[in-house]
Amino acid sequence: MPVVIEDKVDATAAPATVFAYLHDPAERGSWDAAAEGSTVEGDSPAAGVRLHLRGRRMAPSWVGEYTSFEPPTRSSLRLVEGEGMPFRSFTQTISVAPSRGGSTVTIRLEYEAAGVVRLIEPLTLRSRLRKVTRRSLGLIREHFA
Repeated sequence: MPVVIEDKVDATAAPATVFAYLHDPAERGSWDAAAEGSTVEGDSPAAGVRLHLRGRRMAPSWVGEYTSFEPPTRSSLRLVEGEGMPFRSFTQTISVAPSRGGSTVTIRLEYEAAGVVRLIEPLTLRSRLRKVTRRSLGLIREHFA
């Protein structure tokens, strides 16, 4: 059974502006609390394109593939490979919706832990991913403040 972590924040900018910022590989390290940076294979993000993320501090580096890319509203990135990743499956979905005064950004993580990590997942992995998600959303809010 997959675990879902979802949280949202309001940003004082139009959805197209917010979406473009969140999907600019050069900006990933400024808002993603788990990533130092990223590079995209090809010219720009799109469905089927891979994104290479360099982990920050203790976070592992990993490669994801966009399974969905629908500017300016939604994208989904699924784990393709990552050394030391404790997941059987992992998907990050970013949604940007218009709201009064700007946009609402939602980050949704859906994953299944692998191996023995499943036994301790609620105490370790889940709490860490919640903190990282909240920190990332805070950085997004600050950027558009």
